[in-house]
Amino acid sequence: PVEFLVVPRLLAMTLMMPVLCLFADVMGVLGGGLVGVGLMGINLTQYWNETVKAVGLNDLAVGLFMSLVFGVLVALAGCRRGLQCGRSSADVGQAATSAVVTGIVWIVVATAVITVLCDVIGV
Repeated sequence: PVEFLVVPRLLAMTLMMPVLCLFADVMGVLGGGLVGVGLMGINLTQYWNETVKAVGLNDLAVGLFMSLVFGVLVALAGCRRGLQCGRSSADVGQAATSAVVTGIVWIVVATAVITVLCDVIGV
């Protein structure tokens, strides 16, 4: 069942989480521009220049790396709890809840580890 159930989900999450992160980054910048230019009266060129100055390539790279790690962790948590699941509908609900909690805990720990590593290497 690992090759049939786990590997496709792991590959899908590993590949698509950075894409989703990049999409969210772009939407955040566009949304900030819409509010800044449309509602606050900021010049579009000024908004873009300040955004580029505030957000460096290191920020983008670390964010994409973290999203890749999170994708792996979420997929592994879901697959682990899913494979341990019983056959009743109550077991499925408990497995889903357990997978969410496991994923959150793993993401919090991974965030702490990556943050410390980035601080140590100066990123």
